[in-house]
Amino acid sequence: MSIKEPYNKKTFEKELLSLPFCLTNYPLAPHTYYNIGGTADFVLIPKNEEETEQAYSLLKTTSCPHFVLGGGTNILISDKGFRGVILFTSQFKKFKELGDDRYFVSSGIELNWIVKEVLLKNNYEGVGALTGIPGSVGGALYMNAGTVNGCICDWVESVSLLTPNGKKEIYIKPKLYSYRSQTFCSNKDVILSAIFHFKKANTNQNLIYEHYINRRKEKQPQGHCCGSVFKNPSGTHAGKLIEECGLKGTRYGGAIISPVHANFIVNENNAKFDDVFSLIQLAKTKVKEKFGIILEEEVRILFEDGCLQYCPHQTTNKG
Repeated sequence: MSIKEPYNKKTFEKELLSLPFCLTNYPLAPHTYYNIGGTADFVLIPKNEEETEQAYSLLKTTSCPHFVLGGGTNILISDKGFRGVILFTSQFKKFKELGDDRYFVSSGIELNWIVKEVLLKNNYEGVGALTGIPGSVGGALYMNAGTVNGCICDWVESVSLLTPNGKKEIYIKPKLYSYRSQTFCSNKDVILSAIFHFKKANTNQNLIYEHYINRRKEKQPQGHCCGSVFKNPSGTHAGKLIEECGLKGTRYGGAIISPVHANFIVNENNAKFDDVFSLIQLAKTKVKEKFGIILEEEVRILFEDGCLQYCPHQTTNKG
């Protein structure tokens, strides 16, 4: 195989299928919280770092489109699927206590598990920031998940990555992350694991946990959705802006802007990609018209050819 040759499924099939953890024509919808998305030409589901390095070394020498997917909580995938390779990190489940309140955590471990089994059992700080956030540690690190009480990177000492230039250990400093964003991992990298360093809390974290779990049940809708669709603009809330545009309860096909919280779009009745995407575009348009504010998606939108939302597809293609 030549270096960086154009993507053609048959060109890559032989080498990819030589990997024992490769599957073809794989349905993606069941692996997303939206339950939306077509099939991927190939998926790679490595069980450990060694298999991941094997897969990554193959992918980085080609032009084969590829995308890293963790728990699927924060993504909307085209009904046309994905013409390329999806690399799952959901099977990375290694966990080790290192002492002195430090822990090694692989990217596939659920963030909720860390909250319950590490933070609560040791009465560590961070429960208010991380409670109720679905998905894997890897995905949470990539988007710097959190709440008004803090973000996941506040408790991270270092992150291990696979990059086009090799494996790297990045020591996390505040300048490397911000609200729902970070600069230590690009979309060409793979988060393998992280070392967390927690601190004992002075108050009962179980009470804080119960408070935020109950608050989420009251204030956020249930069902197939990605959580908050948009990032909060500076000084205000996306849900408030969308609500003030009169969009709460607006339907398109099988999707609805939640009447409970306007920053949630729910797959209520077998919604398609275009249903959700159209509501996203509607909310952005109306908020810009009324307030002059351009909403930025928190959800990642993946198109068939591998493009993400910040490309011409935003205005010329709806899946």
